[in-house]
Amino acid sequence: MEIVLENINENDWEFSTTITSSDIIGITGPEYEELLDILSLKKLPTGKISIDEIEITEDNYLEYYKTISKVDKKLKKLNYKNTVKEQMDYIISYYHLQIKDIDKKEKDSLKIVGLNESLLNRNITTLSKSEQKKVQIAISLLSNPNIIILDEPFKALDIKSKKKIMNVLKKLNEQYHKIIIIGSSDAETLYQNTTKMLFVKNKRIFYEVATEEGYERVDYLKRNGYDVPSKVLFTYKAIKRKKVKIDYHKDIRDMIKDIYKHV
Repeated sequence: MEIVLENINENDWEFSTTITSSDIIGITGPEYEELLDILSLKKLPTGKISIDEIEITEDNYLEYYKTISKVDKKLKKLNYKNTVKEQMDYIISYYHLQIKDIDKKEKDSLKIVGLNESLLNRNITTLSKSEQKKVQIAISLLSNPNIIILDEPFKALDIKSKKKIMNVLKKLNEQYHKIIIIGSSDAETLYQNTTKMLFVKNKRIFYEVATEEGYERVDYLKRNGYDVPSKVLFTYKAIKRKKVKIDYHKDIRDMIKDIYKHV
């Protein structure tokens, strides 16, 4: 799947970019949340947007808007919707989703993210942070979206929970060919879990690059006010101080082996 955005002009933003399901996209920078809103097509911006070579117009806008799901930072508890099922039922009704077998769809959505159907009757307030995030993603799947946009999906989660959520997102990307877009201010998370980065600044896409290549340009990122992942920074300092040629690694064990071997 491919989204082509050309000459987009919205709320002082100006940019062009292409996003495909062959990458897990990361977005960071002071205004990354504004870009997430534009990409979620809450309204049709000025410019040209094509999804799989079909241009989005006023006539087909709603059809394609329904193929995009945005997962906010927190699961919002709706008034009087106490259980997971009540929340799911409400979303289906509110967005007029055409689902033949609602019970099956809800159970299947939970199963995809690794949750048992027994959670349907659980009160949302009793769920762990990891369970809440998975429920959010499961709810986003009810509309069978082609594009899933997530705002800080790993915030306040422990390492084990982060891995579980990321495994779900990789599964959706690799097996179901969903476009996954992760917005975050956490350089560590983005470096570890994305394959392409959009660094934003002054309402522009300042730097668009493969994740590893982008984060390895340490001096460039620091000059422009972006955080650098600790693994990258550690390796960068070792290279500078010891004058040795070692590689950057996402896996800390590989990094330690490489540094131990050469330093």
